[in-house]
Amino acid sequence: MTSRPKAVPDPPDDAWLVLSRRLVVGVILLFVLFDPAIRALSDHRMPVAARWFLLGGSIVFAIITCFFWLAPGAPATWLPPWVTVTVTVALAVALFAVGGMNWLAVLAVAAGLSGRFTRTVWPATLSSIACAATGFGVASAANAGFGGTLAATIIGPMAAFFAYSAGRRIDAVSALRRARADLARTAVAEERLRIARDLHDLLGHSLSLITLKAELAGRVIETDPGRAAAEIAELESVARQSLSDVRGAVTGYRQPDLAAELDSARQLLDSAGIASQITAADTGGLSHAVDAALAWTVREGTTNVVRHSKATRVAISISTGPAVAMAEITDNGPSADDEPAARLHLPTDEVRPVDPDGRRRTRLGGSGLAGLAERVHGLGGDLVAGAVAPRGFRLRVVVPLGPQP
Repeated sequence: MTSRPKAVPDPPDDAWLVLSRRLVVGVILLFVLFDPAIRALSDHRMPVAARWFLLGGSIVFAIITCFFWLAPGAPATWLPPWVTVTVTVALAVALFAVGGMNWLAVLAVAAGLSGRFTRTVWPATLSSIACAATGFGVASAANAGFGGTLAATIIGPMAAFFAYSAGRRIDAVSALRRARADLARTAVAEERLRIARDLHDLLGHSLSLITLKAELAGRVIETDPGRAAAEIAELESVARQSLSDVRGAVTGYRQPDLAAELDSARQLLDSAGIASQITAADTGGLSHAVDAALAWTVREGTTNVVRHSKATRVAISISTGPAVAMAEITDNGPSADDEPAARLHLPTDEVRPVDPDGRRRTRLGGSGLAGLAERVHGLGGDLVAGAVAPRGFRLRVVVPLGPQP
């Protein structure tokens, strides 16, 4: 036998409703208990001990019911649940056995409490059996007739059944509230991750281009003021576009475009002095999700080439087939011959090629590649990144074109 599970705190409107319902139940309960008890005190046909037992038992039953069961935050867990249930049912049976048919409501209350505030069906079942047997015996002994005997027999099981059903419904509502709160927290966490990932991708690419433009303008400002002015104008344009992209990422309305990213990649590589070869198949029929995944791949791969690779040549290839679309970015930067490609099914560790001076450095690690892997795997695709022989690095993303389960 277990006590009722802890419920999620009710909203303010529900809390007032629950409190009002408990007050109504408490008033009705007090009337049901003390009306026959007061009448019994004036019934001189009943022994004095029985009259005082009914009054005292009513007071004790009311205290147990209101304090242990109906009070907000009921402290029923102070005692083992079976102790409280046993005492409540035993006292109700004793009051009905001594007081007779006038105390029939006490059986219903005790059986109902056993069904309402316990998690399993056995307390309600055992209480129903005890109340039904007592009701049948007392009604038969008092010659209550068929109707009175039937009412005394079935009122306990009916109260326990309806109360148990209500208790399970309330527990289900409480579980739904907990699930809704968990889903809300999960949604908030996922949105934070999305914004962080988008900001990383956006700012990493844009700031790299801004840095290169500023360095180039600084080098040629004395020898070629016209070109320096053009570079500064492009820098301003990139900064404004970056600001727009960041605002779009925060508000959730931005969707990267593959064609625009390919143009941006060519511009970034040209500004960095890296020769580029970009080949792209017709991608007009790609879905928004696949187009965005390939666009993020081009953006992340190009940004990392400019930042870390020390490459002089980059090849970007976009291809589509009957079932999949693929983006591949390969450079000729320094790499280690003994490092195999790393297949990333989860956010992975950093890939560490070797500098010409023998020191290891981080190249495609960090949250950028991990975030890209999360995007790709969310579509059922695959991401492969690693060093290639004799030198260079390859980033390949394959995304299915059809719907994924």
